[in-house]
Amino acid sequence: MSSKLFRPSAFAAAPERATSATFQTFPRFSLSHLAWAATCMVAMSSAQAQSVAAAESVQEKEMPTVQVEGERIDARVYSREEMDATPEGNRDLTSLISANPAVRLNDSMGGNGNRGSLAPEQFSIHGESPFQNQFLIDGISGTNFINPQESALGLQVGRVPSFSQAYNLDTDLLEQVRVYDSRVPVEFGKFQGGVVDARIKTPVGSNTFSIKQSFNSSNLTQQQMPERMLEDWANGEPGYSSVWKKHFTSMQGDFKLTEDTSALVSFSRRESKIQRQAKVLDPSAGVANGKATLLQTNDESDTVDNLMGKLHTNWGGGTQTNVLLKYADRQEDLVSNTYANSAWTNRQKSLGLSGDWIQQLDSGKLTATLAVDQQDSRRDSSGTEFTVQQFADKSLSTYSYGGYGDEMLRQRQFTGKLRMDWDSFNTGSIRHQLYAGLQLERVNASFNRAQDVYSSNATLQADGTQKYNTRTRYAAGTVGLDYNSLAAYVSDTMQWRNLTMTTGLRVERDEFLKNTNLAPRTRLDWDVEGNGQTQLGLGWARYYGQDLLGYALREGKSALLTYQIRNGKEVNIPGTVESNRFDGVKTPYSDEWALVASQALTPNLEAGFSYVHRNSRDALTMEGSSTSGYYYSNKAGAKVDTVILSLRSTKPWIAAGAAWNGRVDFSWQDKKTNYDSTQGWEAEGLAPDDVIEVNGVQMLRKDKPASQFYVPRELAVSFSGRWASTGVTWGNRLKWKSSRSSLAYMGTVKGLERYSEQRMASYATWDTSVSYKPTQIKGLTLSVDVLNVLNKQVPIAFASAAAANNTRWQTGREIWLTAGYQF
Repeated sequence: MSSKLFRPSAFAAAPERATSATFQTFPRFSLSHLAWAATCMVAMSSAQAQSVAAAESVQEKEMPTVQVEGERIDARVYSREEMDATPEGNRDLTSLISANPAVRLNDSMGGNGNRGSLAPEQFSIHGESPFQNQFLIDGISGTNFINPQESALGLQVGRVPSFSQAYNLDTDLLEQVRVYDSRVPVEFGKFQGGVVDARIKTPVGSNTFSIKQSFNSSNLTQQQMPERMLEDWANGEPGYSSVWKKHFTSMQGDFKLTEDTSALVSFSRRESKIQRQAKVLDPSAGVANGKATLLQTNDESDTVDNLMGKLHTNWGGGTQTNVLLKYADRQEDLVSNTYANSAWTNRQKSLGLSGDWIQQLDSGKLTATLAVDQQDSRRDSSGTEFTVQQFADKSLSTYSYGGYGDEMLRQRQFTGKLRMDWDSFNTGSIRHQLYAGLQLERVNASFNRAQDVYSSNATLQADGTQKYNTRTRYAAGTVGLDYNSLAAYVSDTMQWRNLTMTTGLRVERDEFLKNTNLAPRTRLDWDVEGNGQTQLGLGWARYYGQDLLGYALREGKSALLTYQIRNGKEVNIPGTVESNRFDGVKTPYSDEWALVASQALTPNLEAGFSYVHRNSRDALTMEGSSTSGYYYSNKAGAKVDTVILSLRSTKPWIAAGAAWNGRVDFSWQDKKTNYDSTQGWEAEGLAPDDVIEVNGVQMLRKDKPASQFYVPRELAVSFSGRWASTGVTWGNRLKWKSSRSSLAYMGTVKGLERYSEQRMASYATWDTSVSYKPTQIKGLTLSVDVLNVLNKQVPIAFASAAAANNTRWQTGREIWLTAGYQF
């Protein structure tokens, strides 16, 4: 961290009360909303019908966009080619999958307020909690189990911000991303939303090396902010960024070490220099005080480093091994213009090592995996005491300064996996595909404070001595717990004629909540004509969620507190130990019913339909107080229905001299809930028949509109084409979001909760990407990405509960410039 002293921010987002709806119902979608999609379908189908022969003659290696032929209709696969053709800005997982019809983002994600940040955004799948998605890297969990709900960036003792994605991944280093949102196979567990599996390329020994650089800045981005937030935004307060420059650099090499061993090494640095204003004490003043301060503007860094190394060896005799090293480190330097001589860094660092052993046997394939991961979330500040400084001399002005030292949350995870995939076999006329596996995880979760830190209020006397009015000590120490998780699963896919049934069972032992959970998963698929042209499917599954271990650390953290001075007198009273009780609590789970269908319209075009019903049960809520203790119970739940209509190319079609791929997805969602899942386990289970007030109108809580991670209807159109003869690729993504409610909690008056609602209008955005590989300079790639081409800046969410009449606006036109070269 820089030696210059800056000041922590007084900014802290105003706490939101529950803003999710409680057993609410939302409007049904109209077929008129599909007009755009229907037009695209007809046009694409016509183009394909006229060019089937030409499409078949195009070499597969020339196709820059995703090939989805044979794709499971319950899993979405993003290939390297599709990622290259998708305009996505910060190159993060959330931006990549934001157009997925099962995904809903926080309304403010596309907002202008903090576009310079490189923080990974949260998202919801099928209306589930944004903290109940499972993130994997080559099948190994990279999910934060401790405190994914903690997002406060300001300087607060004991509160270290973190994210669900323990590894802040650069998608430029990935070979493939798989998203499982329904009918999820039994090998995946610890989620209620969905599974995002990022795959690292297995090296092939091509002896190639590539480098790429991208650039964006606030000068290349159109922004608009509400008047009452302009000052915080312009000054770069934590959570805001108005002026920035982003430089992204990535490198990747695939090398052949021996005839049987190849290595992949990839590295990226994404850096954003953000202009922030800091308050510093004037060194020329005789007595430091609030009137003797200066405001300085400096560039502070938000940097994300990724390093991946993969070693693949073919030992012969059906034996292969993979060794993977992965590293991700994000550091965000923050200051404020409210506190003097204070600075702090929020950091999320993850490091992992894993090894796969794959053995081909006479009866099938055996895979064994061992992995160790360590994920640290920490806050390092420039001081160890935060002081509100007052003066006996009333001509001097009060000011605040300091910090809370170094605090860290650490998640150390050991994983062992064993899986056997048997060769298919027959029992009579039924063909079986059987696999089974075991998975053991041991997680150590801990909170560490490196040194004693203090919070104080003091008065400087006329003789130069300091008199403490209050002083609280937060002792150095470590609080931790060990958590074991064991899972076993088996799945049998049975095929008889045109019918295929998959029955699976996953058994999980949750040592934290002391539960043994059975998660059956069944699906039935019917290939109507036996040629893959018309397929129907049903599914029922149960998904058990992951535990949030940070709540179990609260009791130990509270024991580190001592009140040393109160009202000017030394008392040395230990703080109240905050008990957290989980006795008899069940593991939250979701039941899913799914209906899917697909129909080949032409040799190049397929239509799809899916209906997914989620019933979330036994969600945890918290009751009690810090003095009496908190206890948790299974009082919350939710019901979500999602309908998706899709159209996707299965092979490229030829039009205007280019080879094209594309897809159209329309989704409709209806959500009913009696708690706010964005608060983690701190939410209350709320009575649906309580009376509340919205915009001055009293109503039952169950009729309150939902707002967070909820959009009733969305339409996404993506298509890309390549002119192979000229080396030009053109990718596009169009997104439409329906109108929806945005709520702000306004307080409670005479026991009546009051909310302010503003109806946000529907809006559409168009992102485009053009890349050029000149035939004269082999290996060179130049590209321009333009997000929100039409510069649509519309209100998308309330800015904050404290400024409910000010909305946050969609980021306007944003331009990225990229150059790359492959040797």
